[in-house]
Amino acid sequence: MIPVDIVRNQRAFRVNARALRALARALAVKAGRPLRDITLILVDDEGIAPINAAAVGHTGATDVITIVYPSLPGEEPGDSAEIVLNVECAWKQGGGGEGANRELAYYLAHAFDHLAGHDDATPAARTSMHRRERRWLDDLSPIPALFVLHS
Repeated sequence: MIPVDIVRNQRAFRVNARALRALARALAVKAGRPLRDITLILVDDEGIAPINAAAVGHTGATDVITIVYPSLPGEEPGDSAEIVLNVECAWKQGGGGEGANRELAYYLAHAFDHLAGHDDATPAARTSMHRRERRWLDDLSPIPALFVLHS
């Protein structure tokens, strides 16, 4: 089983760590890329903006960023992946509740699609990625409750 660590770098939204780990593992299988370990970093708009600038060269917030670290000589084979998930963006774009769960799941699927070697640099490639990601999530339905809702 692939180790999946979760780093919480935001406090506004509570996320179901067990469900998020399980979804990440299932999507890793769908993507077909062998990974040594995965780190999911949960951030908000403010937290992702500097990562977006440093890693991608874009200004402002984004939804998800995927970073791959190849194994070093002497390490166990397989790459490590960091997936930076903007949970604030998922909550807003998904409209809260069930829609936000689906949106966050979609961000995670998109990250794994990039890990599988796909790129969304052109409209045709982006459409192809979106179709594949929807299919993966449909195969894994129902999407678990990823957000822990406050009562």
